[in-house]
Amino acid sequence: MNAHFALDTHTARTGHDEAFSGATRAMQSLSDKLTSRQLEILLLLCEGKVNKQIAYELGVSTATVKVHIRNAITRLGAKNRMNAVAIVAANSAIFRNAHIFAG
Repeated sequence: MNAHFALDTHTARTGHDEAFSGATRAMQSLSDKLTSRQLEILLLLCEGKVNKQIAYELGVSTATVKVHIRNAITRLGAKNRMNAVAIVAANSAIFRNAHIFAG
């Protein structure tokens, strides 16, 4: 079962959205808190993937994925994994929808 979020994961990963430069500040703060690997894993969680799928796609063990998630939760100050995913999803939605308000 996959969750379906309205995310532009490419924009969230790269942190670039030319349509609205103000959104860059919001994503930069998230990028400052997380490593690129932690962000990548949380974005895959946003897509509804489970640890085992993520581990397979990235060529790492499930234990490694769990460590990255645990460290990301701590860095974000999230209560749990679900809260960390919600923070990333909300931040990604800011980028995806920013061009609507720029116009």
